[in-house]
Amino acid sequence: MSETRLSNIEASKLCTAIMKHRSAAVASRGIELALQREPFTADDVRRGLDDPPSRATVYRVLAQLQEDDWIEQRGNGWYPDVKAQMLSGKEKRESGFSLDLDDIL
Repeated sequence: MSETRLSNIEASKLCTAIMKHRSAAVASRGIELALQREPFTADDVRRGLDDPPSRATVYRVLAQLQEDDWIEQRGNGWYPDVKAQMLSGKEKRESGFSLDLDDIL
């Protein structure tokens, strides 16, 4: 039986590819939950994945989504932010105001 051994560089590249794939899955799941316009937790994100990564990876990706205005953290929960609210296709539930662009121009 032949044994295949990976060099350190090849192993490092493989680990990086796997982590990128997992990070992409976490990001997709986080955006999917945000588009539902309901609060969610990091555990909700992990539960929706076939092969969930570590909690540290989940929190790191959620922090990046927050930096990119997809979600915002309040307490232990994550809530939809500007991008998710704009793309969700649902009416905003909070009270607020709207402007008609024709009224301004």
